[in-house]
Amino acid sequence: CSDGGLLISLAESCILGNIGFKGKVDVNGRWDSALFGEIQSRIVVSVPPNQLKNLRKLAEETNVPIIELGIVSGDRMTLDGVLDIPLTEVSQAWKGGLAGHLQ
Repeated sequence: CSDGGLLISLAESCILGNIGFKGKVDVNGRWDSALFGEIQSRIVVSVPPNQLKNLRKLAEETNVPIIELGIVSGDRMTLDGVLDIPLTEVSQAWKGGLAGHLQ
């Protein structure tokens, strides 16, 4: 989550996998920091539903905190209360960036 924070990591994962995301993030404190903060030691992991139990077990065994953010599915990127947009728009915004908005 280093370049752009959690929300950008999720967006890039959606773009790379060409699949949407539906999730919920409980934000304590500043939402900009929670979603875009580039703090160390955060990673996004996506596993098939049948492997979630194994991931939880591994995290517990290694004393690593884990938060389930949502599921990958569909053709939209949704985050309750924050955004709900088609994956095509996510991809266009990521590829075009600031330059695309300045034209």
